This record gives sequence, structure tokens and C-alpha cells, in this order.
Amino acid sequence: MRRMWHFLAWRSGGLIRYNSIWQNVAALFYVGLARQQFDLAYVRDVLLFLLFSLAGTAYGYLVNDLGDIELDRRAGKANVFHRMNRLGATAVVVVVGGGMLLCGWPFVRRPGFWPLWMAWWTLTTGYSLPPIRWKERGAWGLAATILAQQPLPTAMAFAALGHLNTWGAWAFIGYITLRGISSDVGHQMRDRERDEMAGATTFAVRHGHAAIARLYGLSLELEVLLLGIVLVVLVVDVPPIHLWNRVFPIPLNSPLLVAYLALLPFTAGRAWVRLARGEWVDPYDESPAGPPRDRLHLIHQSFPNVLLPFYLAFWLTVAYWPNVIFLIGLLLLYRMYDPRRWLQTGPGQRLQAWMKGHGR
Repeated sequence: MRRMWHFLAWRSGGLIRYNSIWQNVAALFYVGLARQQFDLAYVRDVLLFLLFSLAGTAYGYLVNDLGDIELDRRAGKANVFHRMNRLGATAVVVVVGGGMLLCGWPFVRRPGFWPLWMAWWTLTTGYSLPPIRWKERGAWGLAATILAQQPLPTAMAFAALGHLNTWGAWAFIGYITLRGISSDVGHQMRDRERDEMAGATTFAVRHGHAAIARLYGLSLELEVLLLGIVLVVLVVDVPPIHLWNRVFPIPLNSPLLVAYLALLPFTAGRAWVRLARGEWVDPYDESPAGPPRDRLHLIHQSFPNVLLPFYLAFWLTVAYWPNVIFLIGLLLLYRMYDPRRWLQTGPGQRLQAWMKGHGR
């Protein structure tokens, strides 16, 4: 069991940090509010799908490490299977895949879920393993990983909750697709030099830094635009809820749209211009040595990953108290109980700077 936990705790909690459903859990909360589904069946389905997504993320990254054992060794990259033989590594992938199958089986009769799951499995497995090995096929590999990591899992989530064929679902899927493009293009931009030294023929290696930087800048700008469309969906598509026997007087999610519009003038076009000038802009770099937590980080990471799901989970809890489990989960996930976490935010850092400037 300790050995299996070693694989599941892949790269310091990577199963959660790189899990597209955890990153975009606001989409699941939107479904509950839009459908006014305030019952235990909703809570059960969301929790089960979160387990399924964790198992799927584990499968995807373990398959990737299985296919890259020798390549990662040459490039000096971390690989969870470096100290195992290939047979043992394959057995681990099969066991994790079996766990994913158990978690996903209750959803297979929901319309659209099964074909989406099979498409995801085909892309995820073929991305790293021969004979297909999409990751070394340039733009095809980039498209495969983006589809497998972001839009397909999100589409499966909407299918699992019975809300796939709606305009709100497709707005979320479009936005999350752009997030996937930004995330993976940024990843290839960061790894370009090491991949080139190891002999990997990724899109960034084939086309160079200038091309990948332009693509990154464009995807970041389009992502912000799609976030605005999602927020409009949340304003229009979520019915009012009753508070203290009264209907809440303003559209439930209008404060989110107001906050976005206030932030937009300080972020629109900024990534594109700076990357075009040759500067290093990378709001998806979450490493300690990464760029500062500025407004670009706020609109690409903190706003959609933290503020948005917290806000929606709060209203879910107001409408139906068992949904408090999602609020608690978010508090634990982002360690919001830790004062040091608050001090790492932009306002927290400015407060510390102000206190130092005033000799406190």
C-alpha cells in the first residue's frame, strides 16, 4: 500500500494540482445551481466524479511516465518509474486503470458519457505509448494532449451530471479548452530546451521559442475573453434562489462579472504584447521560482481556480446545507486555514510591504 501511495502521490500532489476537474470544479457547481438540484443525488454524483477524475489523472500521468522512462532519464526529468522494471510499471498502470473503471462505471448510461470516455482513453494512452505516441508528432501531439487534459474530461463531467447538451456546458467547455491550450503551450515553452537536448520532437522544439511564445500569448488573450462569456452564462443561466422566504434581489452571479470587468482593463492584451517583445510571461508557472503573483496570475489562476468555485460553493451551501462539504474541500485544497497562505496572495504581499515601510 505504501508503494501504491508513492505512485498516487505523484510529484508532490500532482494528481490534484494538474487535475483538470479540480482546476475547473466551478463547472460542476454551475450545474447544481443552474438546475436547482439541491439534493443528495447531486452531492453523490459530484463526489464520485471527482474520484473518477483523480483516478483518470493518475492513469494519464502514469502512462506518460511509463512511455517516457528512457527519455526522462536522458533529459534529467523526474519519472516515478525510474527505479522499477517495465513489467512492474505496467502492472501499476493496469491497477490504476482498473480503479478508474470502477469509479466511472456508474455513469456509463448517461447520454454521451461512454463515447467521450473512450475518446479520452484512446488519446491519453496513445499520447505516450507506441506505436502512435502522439507527443512526438508536433501539432498533432499538442492537440491530443490538450483534448485529453481539458475539454474531454469537462465534457465527461457535464455528461455524468446529465447537463451536456446545453449552451452553458459548451461555454464552459470552450473556456476550459482555451485554458488547456494555455497550460500545455506554456508547459512546452518552459520545457523546450530540455526536450531539445533529450531529442524529443515536441511542437515547441520543432517551431522554436518565437512561435510558441506567439501561440501562448494568443491563447492567454482568448482564454480571458472566454472567461467573460462563462461569467455571462452564470449571470443569465442561474435562476434566483430564495433567502429568508424572499427571492435574492439581483442576479446571483453578477458580482463575479463586475469583478471581472474591473480587472479586464489591467490585463487585456498585456500577455500578447509582452511575449511579442520577447519578455517571459508565464502565469501558468506555479513553481516557487516562477513569476510574481500579479494581475495576470489573478485572472488566469486565482479568479477561476479559487474565487469562482468558492463563490458558487457558498451559494450551493446556502441553498442546501450538505453542499458545505464542497466548501470544506476547497478550504483544505487551497489551505485557506493557513495565515501564511493568505500572506502569499497579492493583497497579503502588499500588506507586508506596507507594514515593513512603516516600520512594523
